[in-house]
Amino acid sequence: MGDDTQQRAAGRIRTLRRCRTQPTWGKRSYWVGEMASDNKTVAALGRPFTLGMLYDARTDELIPGLTMWDDKTLQDKITESSQHSSAFDMAASDSTESKCTLLDVEASLKVSFLGGLIEVEGSAKYLNDQKKFHNQSRVTLQYKATTNFKQLMIDHLTMEPQQMDVIQKSSATHVVTGILYGTNAFFVFDSEKLEASSVQDIQGSMQAVIKKIPSFDFEGKVKIQLTDEEKALTQKFSCKFYGDFILESNPATFEEAVNTYVQLPKLLGEKEEKAVPVHVWLMPLKNFNPKAVELKNEITDRSVWKAQDNLEDLREIGTRCNDSLEDKVIENFPVILKQLSTFQKLCGYYAFNLEQDLAKKLPSIREGKEDESSLNQLFEDRDKSPFSHEKLTKWLDLKEREINVIRSCVDTMEGTKIVPNQSALDRQVLAPGVDDALCFVFTSVEKGDTDLDVMADYLNFPKLGSTNEDPWYYSDEVVTKMREKAKAFHQIANPLKNNSQFCFLIATIANKNHTGATVYHYKNHILVSEDFSKPVLPPVETITDRRDLIWYACDLNLDPNTANYHLTLSERNKKATHGARQSVSWQYP
Repeated sequence: MGDDTQQRAAGRIRTLRRCRTQPTWGKRSYWVGEMASDNKTVAALGRPFTLGMLYDARTDELIPGLTMWDDKTLQDKITESSQHSSAFDMAASDSTESKCTLLDVEASLKVSFLGGLIEVEGSAKYLNDQKKFHNQSRVTLQYKATTNFKQLMIDHLTMEPQQMDVIQKSSATHVVTGILYGTNAFFVFDSEKLEASSVQDIQGSMQAVIKKIPSFDFEGKVKIQLTDEEKALTQKFSCKFYGDFILESNPATFEEAVNTYVQLPKLLGEKEEKAVPVHVWLMPLKNFNPKAVELKNEITDRSVWKAQDNLEDLREIGTRCNDSLEDKVIENFPVILKQLSTFQKLCGYYAFNLEQDLAKKLPSIREGKEDESSLNQLFEDRDKSPFSHEKLTKWLDLKEREINVIRSCVDTMEGTKIVPNQSALDRQVLAPGVDDALCFVFTSVEKGDTDLDVMADYLNFPKLGSTNEDPWYYSDEVVTKMREKAKAFHQIANPLKNNSQFCFLIATIANKNHTGATVYHYKNHILVSEDFSKPVLPPVETITDRRDLIWYACDLNLDPNTANYHLTLSERNKKATHGARQSVSWQYP
């Protein structure tokens, strides 16, 4: 977005916000004035607000079926004014704070959303959308517009007995007295899963392309102008749409998003009849009836921030865990997959419990029945629990280190088949025609995990059963030996990989006698060694069986400058044959 466009958009937003907080009222309106400090302004978030509807600000929920006035009285009290504006915005953050800012959600409503007290609809479902991976770039484009403002002109506070009765019997604290109508639309663009080092670069490139979308609108017609590099980039990210519009089909690609964006103003209808509530003004019912339920306290910004920070942290932990769960290197390591999925589930259950506790405490604090310190106690308890930020982050750090060590060995043995369990290993070793099998075994990938057991116990969940092992993958000596074994294994396996008499595998088998990894040797289907290494070559004059040299098999290479021209290579570079003179032609750079 260019500087001029940003300034104009910011100006429109500031103007709109001024209109929201300083509407023009009639001479006898008590809606503002001496009682203005008691009024609330909340984002609609797709909820079906109507003027005169009752609202419980303790739980931030609408109370359907009850209204302060009948339809005829309401129509007599309603005035309407034009409030036209439109703007677009862009965000590269996936945080709750960023999303709430785009939707103008104030702090008190935000904490209700975090606690699961409100069900959002329409464009506000964007609040629930999360990146799947930590190492993923995301950019969001927002289109927003306002159309008109409706308000109730309340000339006096005298209530009929039936109205007073409605107030006393309901759980409502406020009545809806003003609604700003308009619409919101969000285009959420996600990259594919990336390497951590490229996330920021790709995100910057995505922003540069996406901010061009409004410029592709030429008087209602689409004209996409991108470089070849930009076109290639747009083909690699997906699009999700959240809006207050009903579309024939939601856009899933960049090009479809552009076409939809250009059509958005028309989707409001010729008379803007499809606009929805985007912001709502509320008056306390105590202004009409002193016996009405009262909102006594608001949650402080500090407590809202703590709630947001803790729940956001747990969400980020889950997203980061997804990165490891989708790592191709561990697809055939079910033990690690089980640990990761268990960790993610336990964190999810803890987050759900925290939200439930939040949902119980918020109404009580707002009603004055409970002190706000009880809310802060929830977050202090987390810091002392197995689900503290420090402990969860440390667990993931250790697991990612373990995966990286395994990856380094697997990559060294490129092309070697990985078997997921003992049964699959046995099938390969016992296959007909296999005389020798070498298996690179990861010996310290344990099924249990003490930290996961502590987490499960905290939530009263069944334990996995653990072994309290030191993190072998942080031992330089162990990792160095593992990599040396992997390299030696590959040097043996590569020349023999096409020989059906030999089988080369990678597996996970617990073995406390060999920390990190070892190599098993199966001969004629029987395990003959748990720590195989290439045998020492005996004196040449004692060698009588060519199998004594089999572990020294290698690919042959003939140096064109020194090799005899009568030699040729055959059998996949395993055999040199003397025959007719070969003509060799070399091209030098």
